[in-house]
Amino acid sequence: MKKRILHTIVLWAAALACISCIKENFTPSQSGVGEARFLLDFGVKDDIAIQTKSTLDAKAESRVFNLYVFVFNSNGDKVTGEYFGSKNLKASADEVRNATDNCWYVSNSTTTTGSVLFNCSAGEGFTLYVLSNLDSDMVRISSDVLAATVRTEDDLKNFTAYLNQKIVTRNGYFPMSGKISDITINDSNGATSGKTNITGKVTLSRIDAKVRFVFKTGKTPDAQGQTIKSFEPRQWKVVNVPRTGYILPRNEDCVNVAPATAKEDYSKYAAGFFDTEFVNFEDFPESGTSGFSFYMMENRQTPKKALAGYQDRSRAQKLASGLNEKCTVTYSLDGQEISRDMRMFEYANDFSTYVVVTGYVEMELVDDKAGKVLGGDVQYIIHLGDWGRDIADFNTERNTSYTYTVTVNSVNNIRVEVETSKGAVSDVKENQPGASGHVSIAKEEIALCDCHYVSKTISFHLTNFFNNSDISKDNCIVDELTWAVKTPFGEGEPITEGGVDVTSGLDYKWVHFRLNKKDANGKYYSDKRRKYTPRTMETKIEWQENKEDDGTPGLAGFHNDGIMDVAQLCVFIKNEVHKYLDNPASSAFDNLESTDLSLPKISLTVFVDEYYYEKHPITGDEKPDLWKTFVNAEDRKLHILCNSEKSKDLESSTTGSVVTIQQRSIQCIYNTDPSYTVLQTAWGVENQDEYDGRWDKYWSETSGGNRGNGKRLNGLYNSCKEWELSPAGTSNAFTTGVQWSKYMNYEVDNDTPHLQSNYQYMRYACLTRNRDNDGDGKIDRNEVRWYLASINQLLGLYVGDAILSANTRLYNKSPEDKKSDDYNRWQQHIVSSTAFNGESNDPTMLWAEEGTSTSQFYHGWPDVGGTAIRCVRNLGYIDGKNDESYDIDKEFDDYITAEKQSDGSYIFTCTHLNEKALRYYTSKELILSDERALENCLYKKFQSSPTSSAISSQVFREYNETVDKAIDEGRDNPYCPEGYRTPSQTEAAVMRYYMEGWNESTMTRTYWSLGPLGGPNPKKDKNGKVLAKYGFSVQGTNITVNHQAVNSVRCVRDIRVN
Repeated sequence: MKKRILHTIVLWAAALACISCIKENFTPSQSGVGEARFLLDFGVKDDIAIQTKSTLDAKAESRVFNLYVFVFNSNGDKVTGEYFGSKNLKASADEVRNATDNCWYVSNSTTTTGSVLFNCSAGEGFTLYVLSNLDSDMVRISSDVLAATVRTEDDLKNFTAYLNQKIVTRNGYFPMSGKISDITINDSNGATSGKTNITGKVTLSRIDAKVRFVFKTGKTPDAQGQTIKSFEPRQWKVVNVPRTGYILPRNEDCVNVAPATAKEDYSKYAAGFFDTEFVNFEDFPESGTSGFSFYMMENRQTPKKALAGYQDRSRAQKLASGLNEKCTVTYSLDGQEISRDMRMFEYANDFSTYVVVTGYVEMELVDDKAGKVLGGDVQYIIHLGDWGRDIADFNTERNTSYTYTVTVNSVNNIRVEVETSKGAVSDVKENQPGASGHVSIAKEEIALCDCHYVSKTISFHLTNFFNNSDISKDNCIVDELTWAVKTPFGEGEPITEGGVDVTSGLDYKWVHFRLNKKDANGKYYSDKRRKYTPRTMETKIEWQENKEDDGTPGLAGFHNDGIMDVAQLCVFIKNEVHKYLDNPASSAFDNLESTDLSLPKISLTVFVDEYYYEKHPITGDEKPDLWKTFVNAEDRKLHILCNSEKSKDLESSTTGSVVTIQQRSIQCIYNTDPSYTVLQTAWGVENQDEYDGRWDKYWSETSGGNRGNGKRLNGLYNSCKEWELSPAGTSNAFTTGVQWSKYMNYEVDNDTPHLQSNYQYMRYACLTRNRDNDGDGKIDRNEVRWYLASINQLLGLYVGDAILSANTRLYNKSPEDKKSDDYNRWQQHIVSSTAFNGESNDPTMLWAEEGTSTSQFYHGWPDVGGTAIRCVRNLGYIDGKNDESYDIDKEFDDYITAEKQSDGSYIFTCTHLNEKALRYYTSKELILSDERALENCLYKKFQSSPTSSAISSQVFREYNETVDKAIDEGRDNPYCPEGYRTPSQTEAAVMRYYMEGWNESTMTRTYWSLGPLGGPNPKKDKNGKVLAKYGFSVQGTNITVNHQAVNSVRCVRDIRVN
């Protein structure tokens, strides 16, 4: 591919038809005298490419698996057309040169080269075309249709390729084309040895383009002198991806939309394009740098008008109101009625391709009167094209590799756009079109919380409620402040009627507050949390010596020491500010004796509910699969004592608050499509293990028998056994009356786990994600919601890795840790709740750096380090109950179903998994890839072969070199039955865990990314010797990267699902 390294983008906002026929040769009209033998060499232009999760390396992008050769005379009539596939493939170039039949040879080993020999009528002024990699699973170019329909050169020029799947990935079968003009083919006069050798060779070019984005966190201060602390990339999508393209290069595209086309006519063209879904970033080469890549067919749309500068490239078309104009298009495609909205642009053609990127920007503000911390959910629209050469270039051309580098420096331009939106539309300063976001600026803090129950201390300082911190009635702004909330069920702020806030229609009762206790000097503890109580705070006329629910001292005062929701909190704070202005001693602020007026504060413990809804929070409707609405959702936010402003186009906002609570949603690997009603229950996982690395022991004892935690799937059952909340053995009974205080110590600082000192082990860590919701001090069955994941749930997190954020993935080490030689840094082992061979104190552990390898928990093993856990909870109405009261042996729907067939094969259905976690369909052998590659993801359905195939005791490298050699030579896998292929590591793991009585071996097509095949710095042992861990195999029940011989392979094949 041609390479174009494009100019860096600096973001300041951030700163950016089926035909059935028989294949046959067309008998042409004679163009010359006699028959000729025609010998042609071909090759693919070399390129240097970087392989990522979604795109392949140069070798994989250059392989040739079949050819179609056309020859046309000077009038454009077809002289001959011949298909070359596996049936007429020779083993060497010499065999082709000495052959008497039509044949070909290809070498894909390093640089793709080959030769083809065929009969052709003699003549001169001929034009020859070579097409390669037809009949692929992704780009539909049918050799049968070519044979039946191409009669002239114009027919071939008008022939279109069509995407079979709505994807921007490829499986290594890249359609290509090449051309030689004005050639002469001499008459061989009937001699079989007489051949016309074409001078030079045909260079094949791909019809796809390759696009790569690199995002970096910048260090350049913005116009206000502020610098960014971090940029967390989240998701990306591609808009206006062409479905079709000409197989040969042409000056215009297959679907060309004139710039002056009326939007009412857009539906005529819309079926020629599609938008991808949002997916997570995939590439993190170093800290502060992230990226993604994809393939697409060319798109070269003409812009609507001339541009003045780069900022015009993604400038939206505005309505008179200031809103961004959109257009709804409707069309029929493959028997489906489709409707979607399109953005409209002032300069760019509305069908030009662009990417949409989302992320989270964090800044620590210096001398900014708006506040001291900033967090922004940002979105960038970036049109493709080589604007370094021409600012009006929106083209993505075939056989070209594009690299875009984007540096995120600030969100100042978003703030400016919002601030200038108060007046007329003409007053709005949109310094960076295409950048939008919702920015939160807090005077105290933005409290980022995980999706389980959370408690933490926060403070409200008196000075935050006065202009310029001048504490006086004239400068008091507390009555101007309110609160605002945003969740999957709506957003807004209360409406004030008659001095009272009306909160109907708002989902806000997921956060509560409780005043902190005080020290001997009457000052609030600013870092010591309190125990949750369900008691609502009430004011009292008389002083109350309050007690905790367990009888220990509480917080005394003219109240009952209960909790407040945000509406009650804001009223409370406002009242206390006014009390302070009238008589400081009567207010609830502390540090009243100090002359330093920056010290008075009110400190509280905030209790954030788990990000889970048993019923709709506004309507109260109960729906078994309501969880599909709020898992994998945007963060929900609560802004406390705030004011908000929006941009004219309503796509950006700024909210200034004293404190903002921002909570991540539950991550879920399951299918969340509401129309997929066959799936009703599932499980989800927290975003990260906040105590990762804190403990290196599962329990204080290394052995101790079997407590009954042997379930491979049901982690709740296992955890209740491990927490002594169910009798040891097979009973499903829940033990009642166990006190929370046995395990939990609530009055600790924000960074200290709630566990009592004698229970601070991984075995009990997930208990801290739960809460005593009724305040009675006893662990009730419906209060045990979060639990330690089972081994099959950990496997599910690996299988569904692509849907998870970088922090949630099992192997989430930083780029620097991955490169380190210290095993405590690069290794990461996730402990499950499933006992290993019946030993509860030796649970099954997954080696995340190896993907699916497992062992028992190590106790004192040498050269092994890095332990973590994952806490999960069930989703939906398990056993028909929505209150978490079901028996602990009741299970959710599994993410994979396995059905044994009469011939001994198994069909694995994976449609319960989120489609974003699945790969494309393929009927071909998988490209040899590492465990992090897209090829290691599952397809929607696959089938194992009825029996294993013998491979005569081979190690990983030997086996896969043999398979690769066959592929390079255009042959099929030599070990698998026709139509089958070698499994990936993930497919092999699924077979190992889901096939009854598995006790066999299989090789895979997945090498280890940290081993000798993974790059220039493979992992070494303590003596500096490279670990002989090449790739994955299953040996009995063990999934390993040890370089041991395997004597069989259980082959698989995809089963296409519409």
